[in-house]
Amino acid sequence: MSLLGRAGLDLRSWAKSLRLAKQIILICIAGFLLALLGLRILGASTDTSIAISLYRSISGDTLVPLVFGVATVGDLIWAPLIFWLYVFRKDSNEWNSSLILAVAMVTAMSLTDVLKASFNLPRPFQMPSLGIAAGFPSGHTTNAFTVATVIWSRYTAWRVPFVLLAIATAVSMVILGLHFPSDAIGGAFLGIFCGTFALGLAKLRSNK
Repeated sequence: MSLLGRAGLDLRSWAKSLRLAKQIILICIAGFLLALLGLRILGASTDTSIAISLYRSISGDTLVPLVFGVATVGDLIWAPLIFWLYVFRKDSNEWNSSLILAVAMVTAMSLTDVLKASFNLPRPFQMPSLGIAAGFPSGHTTNAFTVATVIWSRYTAWRVPFVLLAIATAVSMVILGLHFPSDAIGGAFLGIFCGTFALGLAKLRSNK
């Protein structure tokens, strides 16, 4: 067993995993590009109008902590989930689920950072002097939809709660004024992409 040995390299499975779910992957890529080109760039006025309307939908500051809490849970729920599945569960299928979720999340966070740096699009109400990170795609939304995609495949009884949490996270980020709708939509498609990729890779590994 070698950590860096060339004999153990597998440079094809990741591509095969994308081909396994070609239709879903293509839909995710198309949805991501539509959010970027159709809404963020060509439909900027509509994007901004929806963002302002949702931002103003909260009257007063009483609901802000609740909305912020929803967004935080959606963003970070993957961490306790992985710990729970791997440390406290005794079924090997649950251990596999924790590994799939971990791979999906590393993929999601890596792609989010690369794409944010590549597009470098501002957030709503962003002051350039503050140096706030770029907005597209939404990292919180990407994380939430990545988790929802893995849960959708592995735990059918939990599909609805996690999908609702993912949607609530996306809407919350717009309500808080941290993202445009296009950021959230792009993040949703990116999250589905990352979850699908990790699930496909796990399927290939289990067949070997």
